[in-house]
Formats: sequence, C-alpha cells, structure tokens
Amino acid sequence: MATLLDPTSNEQKHPKLTSAVIIGATTPISSRLWVRVYQPGRWALVVTTQPLTGDLVRLNNQPVADFMASQGVRPVFMGSIDITYASNLTAVFEVNPLLPDTRYYYAVIADTTDASVVPRRTEIGGDTPQCFNTPPASPREVVFGFYSCHDHISAGGDSGAWPHFAEQLSDAGAHFVIGGGDQAYVDTNGKNGFLDIWSWLKDNKAALLEKYALGGGQYDEAAIEQYLLNIYRWYYRVYWAVPALREVYERFPQYMIWDDHEIMDGWGSLTNKERRARISGFFEERDSKTNQLLVDLMWRAACRAYYEYEHSHNPVTPVDLNAPDNCQWDYAFRHGDAAFYVLDMRGHHDVEKNKGKKAKADPNILLGQAQFDRFCAWLRSPDTKTARSLFVVSPVPVLHWVDRLVNYVDLGEAKDDFMDEWGHESNWKERNQLLDTVFSEVANSGRPLVFLSGDVHCASAFRLQHRKHPAARVYQVTSSAISRKPAPKISLLGISSGGPMDGHTDVSSERLYALTGNKNFSLLRARTKDDGRAEVVVDLHWPGGEEGEVTKRRLVLG
Repeated sequence: MATLLDPTSNEQKHPKLTSAVIIGATTPISSRLWVRVYQPGRWALVVTTQPLTGDLVRLNNQPVADFMASQGVRPVFMGSIDITYASNLTAVFEVNPLLPDTRYYYAVIADTTDASVVPRRTEIGGDTPQCFNTPPASPREVVFGFYSCHDHISAGGDSGAWPHFAEQLSDAGAHFVIGGGDQAYVDTNGKNGFLDIWSWLKDNKAALLEKYALGGGQYDEAAIEQYLLNIYRWYYRVYWAVPALREVYERFPQYMIWDDHEIMDGWGSLTNKERRARISGFFEERDSKTNQLLVDLMWRAACRAYYEYEHSHNPVTPVDLNAPDNCQWDYAFRHGDAAFYVLDMRGHHDVEKNKGKKAKADPNILLGQAQFDRFCAWLRSPDTKTARSLFVVSPVPVLHWVDRLVNYVDLGEAKDDFMDEWGHESNWKERNQLLDTVFSEVANSGRPLVFLSGDVHCASAFRLQHRKHPAARVYQVTSSAISRKPAPKISLLGISSGGPMDGHTDVSSERLYALTGNKNFSLLRARTKDDGRAEVVVDLHWPGGEEGEVTKRRLVLG
C-alpha cells in the first residue's frame, strides 16, 4: 500500500499556526473569542480592564482564580474549557457582560499547575498584552475594514497588504473587520509546489481507499472524512500563520464568510460530473460511486473545517455538521446605525438545482430559496428599517466584469469562474430578483445600501440605478485581493465601464472607480452628515508607492 501523508504533522516547509486568538462577533456588551492552543487540556480565558502583571509564566503555581485574587485583579470574565483534538484544539468563549466603548485585555492560560504538562502557563497575553475594544452603543460613525482573498502562497510568501491593513485599522479606530471570502486557498497553488487538496486526492485516492476499505466495496466513511478534515484544517493553520494577519485577527472583531477556495475552485458552478472529473484519471470511469463518495466527504470535511476556523466565531446560526446541506451560514448583525447582512454563496449554490425539473424552476441557484427568504425578512424587518445605512456582503460582486465577457468566455478552465458571477445569464433571474427587492425596499428612504464583495482579485466601485426607483441609493464596492497575486493591469479592460445591465431592462450602472494590478483592502465609514443625510465613505488602500507605502483613493457615496 502507498504511504499516505499524515495531515496532522506533514513536513511541508511552511510555518503552521499553533496558538492564536480571533476576536469574533462583538457587540457593545459581549464578544465571542475564538482560541486555538498547541496541546489539549483545560484552558482558561481571562478578560480584564488592565494588563496582567506578576508571574505570568507559572502564576506562582496557583490555580488561575487564586493567582488573580493574589494580584488584586477582579476579571470581568474568567472561564475555562476542555479543549481537545476533536475540534482541532479550537474553542469559542462567550464573553459577557461587557461595557460599551471599553478596552479589554485578555490572556489564554493553562488551567493546570503541573509544570510537566504545561511549562509556560500563559500562552497568549503574557509576553505582550493583547486587547480589543467593544464598540460604542451609539457611535457617531461606524468604521470598519473589508478585505478578501488571502493567499500569500501565490505571492511567494509575501504578506501583501496585511501590514498596511493593521496600521490603517489602528489609525482609523476601526470597530470591526469583514473577511469577504477566500480566507484560505485549498487549491490553485499546485504549480507553486504547494499542496492542492483536489490534485492530491486524485493522485492518492487509491491508497486512501485501500487504507479504509471494509470489504465488499464498502469503506469507513467516517475515517475518510476525518482524514480529509485534517488536511482542510492544515490549510487554515498554514494560511493564518502570517504575523500581520494575526495582528488584525487578535485585535479587531472579525466577521467572516467563505467563498469557493475554502472548498473547491468553482464550488456550486460545477456539476457533480465535473466535480468527479477533478479526481478522475484519464482512463477512469468518472461516474463511479466511489468518486462521488469522495467528493461528498470532501464537502463535509470542508464544512466542518470552515465552521471550526471561521463560522464558529460569527453570530450564531443553526448549524448541524452531520447534515451540512442544512446548515445556515448567512447571518445579520448591527453596529450603531448601520445594519449588515452577510450572504453565503457556496453552502447552497447548486448549478444543477433545476436538473430534470418539469415544474417551475427555482431561480435561487446561488443562494437557495430559504436564504433569499431570510434576506428579504431582514431587509423588511423593523430593526433594519431604523438603520441609516445598509451593507450586504456578497462574496461575488453583483457587478464587476463586462457581462458579455462573462457569458461568452465561460469555457474551459474559466467556465466555473464566470458561472459564479451574478452577471452570468444562468444567474440573471436570481440577480434581477435580488436587485428588484433591494431597490423597492430602499427606494425613497434616503438610506444607502452598499454591496461589499471580493473574489475577482482587483477593485471597483459602481452606483446602480433602477428606472422605476430613481431616488434609490444602491452601490457595489469590490476590494480584492489583500495578499493573493492580483489580476494583471490589462484586466482593467474586462471591468464594466457602466451603462445598461445585460439581462435587466430597468437597471444601469455608473462606474466610479476601478483598480487592477495591486493588492488592496478598504476602510469604510457610515455616518450621518449635518443635514441628516446618511453618507458612506470608502477609502480604498493599496501598496502603490515607490517604496511600498500605502496609497489611498477616497470615494464618497453620498
């Protein structure tokens, strides 16, 4: 039998995340803190209003609570969790109650006094104080960062715009950050000598199946899923072991959503047959039940890894990892006068949804009907109607590329990329339904609604206009990629210059800006002007100076 790699301890020459913290969804009175530690055991999280002092290596060999008392410290939160390999040594602490607009310090501490088990007890927050801020209850303006497409591997290990992002977030006093998709890439980098999970499976599936064969054409499916899960987990550990990225994750509250590269390039835009082909040899039967089994187990593993590393610290939604097709990954949240909805464009994206249907086709290929209904309910809810500014995260832009390019170049390797787009004719009905709903709801309210997107490895901004709702203020802002190799400058020719929208007789657009050839991120401010009118300011940043210094372009969506 061929030797399989050990996904929990393979020797690829890339640093891997061991211990870390992510400040997750945070309100003025609570926060969800995600932690990963380097070994199993009972670990405590201590949150205080001042940095801890004293013997933070051994805590005077006292239990955590006793040490805090001996130092005269009264933590605002102190809790402990048994962290095990079952969750890849990750856990989420629900921290409350907290006070608005307050800086809190945190430390992750081993809840054992046995030096033979944990020599250094304070794993995070000992050598350097770590902190986060709760947002004000009623901020004058809501300030947040947006990024997408983190792939330093494609850029030879360069951390891209992350150092600038950390600096600009601090200078702006940002309240939180949105990761708009592709926070890790499990594929696409095989040509760089980096493990491509789907190519690896194609080359090693015979050994994998042999190892977990039960006989009679049956396999230990749970064991195969666990094996694949450990590989997916490995990607997050490699991709997030970037110091400047960790500085952002450990300081500013994070809201995340996945895109295709956390699963498979083009996931949802490929048929089952095309997915099976990704792991099939040239002379192999591509319709085999075994190949379909492996594709399904990869999907399950990708969902669980995504939950552990990204979604677990988002606002809570119904999730059943034993039935991933039923999970809700979309969610809403509110900060001050700004309301947010984060769409999931992968969990229920199915290009074959209407295959073989004789009845009326379901237009919701990208989102699924249940998610679209939740989005509409949010848009029409009393809470959303009181917000001054609305933001909708759509990992793939509603508008970016020239629609005719999207529909006439959807062949070969580019097929799934363009079928992902809202502008692809297979998605027009769903896109039009989305836009008509949005325009009708904000029509005469004076409230701006901004779509925020990534995916395309360049940046753009548009104003969208609807013939039946001329007063509506609807915009599309795209910022991508923060560290992945950017689209070449010539791709500017493929970005829409505005005008009538193909496939929708009532919608047109005006291009406000476009940028190619540079890694980038955005800072946004939602505020109310003196005349009472809501305004969104977008500052697009990229390392564009002669010495790599940050360059900024400001757009006022007024």
